[in-house]
Amino acid sequence: MDHHFYIKGRAAKLRGDLVEANLKEDEISFWVEKHNRYAVLHAREELIKRTADGPRPIQPALLGDPDQRTLFLKLLWYRLPLYLRPFLYFVYRYFFRLGFLDGKQGLIFHVLQGFWYRLLVDINIDQARAANSDGAATARKLNA
Repeated sequence: MDHHFYIKGRAAKLRGDLVEANLKEDEISFWVEKHNRYAVLHAREELIKRTADGPRPIQPALLGDPDQRTLFLKLLWYRLPLYLRPFLYFVYRYFFRLGFLDGKQGLIFHVLQGFWYRLLVDINIDQARAANSDGAATARKLNA
């Protein structure tokens, strides 16, 4: 999921590198199971955000600051047709962002993370919608 945190007060910068070395991630079965779980959570989060009314901490703007641009793009993403979104995202990452330069490992990563994972999210959203026409109630069902 894409979380963004706003803090009050000062933030500090690390002076060194932060290395994440999760050896379980080297096993494809672990990675697939983890992303299956995340896809359900991501779908639930998206359904809640789609139905949320009320003020946002920032206003979406394509030409605004990075936070405003991200929010603008997410709102655009929500309006794209399900099942087309993963394909478009993969094409963007693999071709326009030059993911093909990463070789075989890049292809595997971009297919799994850029296409397959996003496809799982869309499938979960579609299944939840089919089970219930109310988005907020649907999101709660995904949580069960």
